[in-house]
Amino acid sequence: MNRNQANYIFPLITQVTDSGIRFCLETDLEVCGIVLYDLATGNEIKRIAFEQSDRVGNLYCKTVEGYDPKKISYAFYIVNHIVTDARATRLVPGRSYGMAVKEPLKAVIYNEDYDWEGDTCPRLKYENSFWYLLHVRGFTKSPSSGVKAKGTFAGIIEKLDHLQSIGVTTIELQPAYEFIEWDGRPELEPEVGFLRTADPSGEKDLYTANAESIRDASKTAASHVSDRLNYWGYKPGYYYAPKENYSYSKDPVREFRDLVKELHKRGMELCMQFYFVPDYPESEILEILRYWVVNFHVDAFHLMGLNIPMRLVSTDSLLARTKILSDHLENVNFNAVNDEDRFIGFYTDDFQYPLKRLLKSDEGMVSDCLSMLRLNPEKHGRINFLSSYRGFTLMDLVSYNRKHNEENGEDGRDGSDFNFSWNCGEEGPTRKKKIRDLRIRQIKNAYSLLMLGAGTPLIFMGDEFGNSQKGNNNPYCIDSSVTWLDWKDITRNEELIPFLTELVRLRREHTVFSKKRELFMIDTENCGYPEISYHSNTAWRVSSEYYSRSFGVMYCEKKAEKLLYAAVNMGWEETVLALPRPPKGYEWKLILSTDPEMNLEAGNVYLPVELPEEGSVSKAGSEGTDKSVTRDELERPVPGRTVAFYETAPIPEKNEKKTGRVYR
Repeated sequence: MNRNQANYIFPLITQVTDSGIRFCLETDLEVCGIVLYDLATGNEIKRIAFEQSDRVGNLYCKTVEGYDPKKISYAFYIVNHIVTDARATRLVPGRSYGMAVKEPLKAVIYNEDYDWEGDTCPRLKYENSFWYLLHVRGFTKSPSSGVKAKGTFAGIIEKLDHLQSIGVTTIELQPAYEFIEWDGRPELEPEVGFLRTADPSGEKDLYTANAESIRDASKTAASHVSDRLNYWGYKPGYYYAPKENYSYSKDPVREFRDLVKELHKRGMELCMQFYFVPDYPESEILEILRYWVVNFHVDAFHLMGLNIPMRLVSTDSLLARTKILSDHLENVNFNAVNDEDRFIGFYTDDFQYPLKRLLKSDEGMVSDCLSMLRLNPEKHGRINFLSSYRGFTLMDLVSYNRKHNEENGEDGRDGSDFNFSWNCGEEGPTRKKKIRDLRIRQIKNAYSLLMLGAGTPLIFMGDEFGNSQKGNNNPYCIDSSVTWLDWKDITRNEELIPFLTELVRLRREHTVFSKKRELFMIDTENCGYPEISYHSNTAWRVSSEYYSRSFGVMYCEKKAEKLLYAAVNMGWEETVLALPRPPKGYEWKLILSTDPEMNLEAGNVYLPVELPEEGSVSKAGSEGTDKSVTRDELERPVPGRTVAFYETAPIPEKNEKKTGRVYR
C-alpha cells in the first residue's frame, strides 16, 4: 500500500498515525486545506493546502508530520472561509454551555489511551429490560441532585445506584454528542461535506448558500425560533465527539467511556439517540454508529429523523449484535437479520395514546388498550412508554388539562394540543390533599398499565418520583428548574418509588412477560388456561360496551403453576370483575393495588364460593330441582380508578377444606 492509499482508512476522522497526523475533508472544491493553530494561544501557525494528489472523489486526505497533536488545534479552509471539521472527535475546550458561537469552532486531536479493563457488553434482551430516558444536563444539574458532578456524564454515574434500585437496565441519552446549543447561525452548523458546493450563479457567497441549505434541511427538527437555546439537541451535530459541556472532568471522551464501563460492570446498557437531517449521507451514518460501537462500546442506538437507512444499518456485520431502534422499520430486510438476536427495535408513540385516554376515563378505549398491551412482534423488539421528552411528564399528565408553554416565547404555538391529560380537579399545583392523593394514585395506575405491556417498558427521567415541568410539554429551549429534575420530589411523593419498584419486581418474577412473541390466547400446554385471557364482570368474556372502562387480564405460566390477574378499573365508580377459578389446590391472593384502602388487604387470599350441585337440596328445600353448579369464578369489587393484582398461591394444608373465606 502506498502512502496516499494509507490515508484512506475508515473512519475518515482526523487522527494520529505512525506517519503523523492524518486530516480528512469532504468538498468538491479545489482550493482547500488545513489550518493549524497553537492550542495555548489560539494563534494561527500554518496553512497546508490539499493537493489534487490527496484527492479521491470528493475526499481529501493528507498526513502531516512534525507537529505534536497535544499542542495544536485545527480547522479547514475552503476558498477564503474557515470551516470546522464536521468529523471532529473533540472541539477546543473552554466554551461555556449555551454560549453563542460567532465563528467556526476549532478542533483538537484526541489521542489518549484508555483501559477498558476487559469490558464486555451485557447484550440484554428487549424482553428482560426496563429503559430510562434522560437528558444528561437536566438529570443532575439541580442542586437537589446532591451529586458533585452536576449535569454531566460523571453525574449519571453518581446516580446509578438510584437507577439500579428501581430496576432500570438500560439508560437512553438524549443527544450527547457535540452540538451548538445556540441557534441563529446556521452557516456555522456542522455538516458532512460542509460548503461542498459553491453557488454556481456566483450571486451568493459560500456561507450564505450553505446556511440556506442547512436551514432547509433542518425544517423537520424540533420546532424552534432563531436566536435561542436549543436544549435538547435535535439538530446537526459533531457526531464523532461526546459533548464537552456534559463532562465534569473536562475530558468528555474518557468520562463517557467511564460511564459506559460502569454501566457494564453493573450489567446495565447504554443507548444513544442520534438525530440526522433528511439528506444526511447514509454511508456516513453507518460510519458514525460503527465508531461509537468500537471506540465507546455503546450498546444501542435510537436513530431519529427522516430517511434513516435501516436496511443498510440492520445488515451491517459490525453492528449485528447492537440494538438499532427507529420509528420506521419498513426498509428492514428481516430475512437478512438473525431473528434469534432480535436486535432491531420499534420505537414509536402509538402505545401511549389509547392508554392515556383510558387513564383519564375516556370511553371506547378498552379494545385498543388490550391490543397494545399484547403487542410484541417476533422479529423485533418494541419500546412502550406513556411519557417522554416530548409531551407531559407523568405528574403533569395528571396535573394539567392544557399545555403551559409560555416560557418558550412562541405564544403557545409550539407543543402538541393533544395531551390526553386530566388535572384531577384543579389546574397545576394544589394544596388540596384529595386532589394530590388522586394524582399519586393515577401515576401508580400509569405505572401499572405500562408494566402490563408485552413490549419493553420505558419511563422518562423523574417519572419515578413525580417530577413536573410546570405544564410545559415542549421545553426544547429551557435550561432551568423547569427541565432540571427536582430530586426533593422523592420525599414529597414518597409512595411512588416503592410502588414502581414492586411492579418491576413483579414483572421480572413472572416469566410470562419474558416472551419474544405475542402471548397465545389459547391453551397450548393442555393445562386448562391460555397464556393470556381477558375478563369482565364475567370470567372469560370482555365487556364490549362502548362505555366500559374496566377489564381483567390473566396471565398463565408454567402450565398454570402460577397465574397472575390484573383487575383494571379506570372508571370513577366501583365495579365488579370476575377472576376465573384457580387450579385445584390453589387460591387467589391480592398482592398489590393502587387503591390505598384495598392495598391494606394485600396478602389476603380468596376462593370462589361453593354452590349446591345439581341434585342437591335447594334453598327452597325441594330435592332435585336446583340447577346450580359449582361456581367457576370469583367476583371481586374494584374501586374506581384502580389497578389491583392477584396471583395464585398454594392453599395451606390446614385450610385445604375451607373455601370462600379470607385468610390473613
